[in-house]
Amino acid sequence: MTSKSINHRVLNSLVFIRDPRIRDIPEIDGRSAVWSTKACVAVSCLPDCDGETKITIGAEKEIKQDGVLLFDGQVETPSRTVVVETVLSETLLEASVPNIRTRVRIWTDGFPDAEKVVIGLG
Repeated sequence: MTSKSINHRVLNSLVFIRDPRIRDIPEIDGRSAVWSTKACVAVSCLPDCDGETKITIGAEKEIKQDGVLLFDGQVETPSRTVVVETVLSETLLEASVPNIRTRVRIWTDGFPDAEKVVIGLG
């Protein structure tokens, strides 16, 4: 798996990391920078009016694990695909994974409105 990055103005300052076949979105209470269910992780990022967020996804051993670790857990991936998408279901990035459960680790710059989101899959 080759790592991929995108710079994007993120509407509602929120991205979802999930299997594209499962729509189990966590309840967003605004008290954190990350929320999760067994099949999805939501991460707060820079509001679109403030600029672009750099989002990177790739194999954990291939990406630069930079910043503050906000999430380390398992996500159900029965289609063996992980997507990063916006609240409007716009797919920003996609990665293939080998298993039906995938370890997901997420690092940011440590701020609730993160300018950088790094997603390690393994």
